[in-house]
Amino acid sequence: MRRVLLHLGLHKTGTTAAQSFLYENRELIWPHFALLLPYKTRKFGLSGAATRHSIYGTVGTLSEFSSQTREYLATRNFGTKRGLIVSEENFSGLRPSRNIEQGYAAAPDLAACLVDAVRDRFEDQEVDITIYLSLRQRGAWLRSLWAHDLQRTREVQEFETFRTNMDHLPPLEETVSDIRKKLPSVTVTEEWLEETHLRRFGPGTPFAEFLNLPREKAQLLVPPTKSNSRLPESVLAELLTLNRSHLDEAELTRQKALVVERAKNAMVGTI
Repeated sequence: MRRVLLHLGLHKTGTTAAQSFLYENRELIWPHFALLLPYKTRKFGLSGAATRHSIYGTVGTLSEFSSQTREYLATRNFGTKRGLIVSEENFSGLRPSRNIEQGYAAAPDLAACLVDAVRDRFEDQEVDITIYLSLRQRGAWLRSLWAHDLQRTREVQEFETFRTNMDHLPPLEETVSDIRKKLPSVTVTEEWLEETHLRRFGPGTPFAEFLNLPREKAQLLVPPTKSNSRLPESVLAELLTLNRSHLDEAELTRQKALVVERAKNAMVGTI
C-alpha cells in the first residue's frame, strides 16, 4: 500500500521546523517516501498556482493548480513501494494576512484537488492518504502573522489594529473541519504547535510518527535545526517605525535585514 501524508500548513504554525526535520532526515526518509517540500513546490510553480486560486477562486485557477500538480507528480519516480510526504503551507492558500477577505476559504478545494492528483498518479494501486494540518492558539498565531508581515512587507498597522482587521476570519480549527467535510474518505488530522513543542522532535514529531521507521533507523532521526524565532517587542517596534518611514523599498529592505540580523545574533549570544 502506498502511504501519503499531505501537510497543508497552516502558516505560522511551525511549518519551518517541520520542513527542516524532513529535509535534514531526507536520507533516512527517501527509501520509504519521496518528499515534496517548498524548495520544489515554489521552483515548479505549484505554490504560486495554489495561492492564485485562493485569491481568485475560479474554475480556471483551480484547473491550473491541478494541471501543474499532476504534471509534477508524473515526473517523479516512486518505484514499486515508495510513498509521498508533502509539506507546503501555501497549498492551503495565500497566508490570510495577505488575503484578508478570503482567509483559508479555498483550502478545502485545494486539498480535494491535491488528493485527486495523488490518486490519479497511483491509479489502480491501493493508496492510504492522510491530510495533516498544524494549528496554533489564535492570539499567538495572529501575532506571528503580524511579525512576519512587519519583516516581509511594508506593514504599518499596530498589532491591535491588525488583530481587529482579522477578527472576521474563522478559527483555524474550522478550516480543518471544512477539509474533513469536503473529504470524508480521507483521514484528516491536526496537531497544536504548543503541544508539539513539548515532544522529542518538536513540530517534526507527527512526521516521525507517520514514518514508522524500523527501530534502528528511527533512532537515527535528528530534531529540526531551523525554526522561526520570536523577535523581541523592541525589534518589532523598530521594524514598524521603518515601515512607516519614507525610505525607498531597497533601503527599507536593507535596513530591516540589518535589524533582524542584529536581533538574531543577540538572541544566539544569550543562549
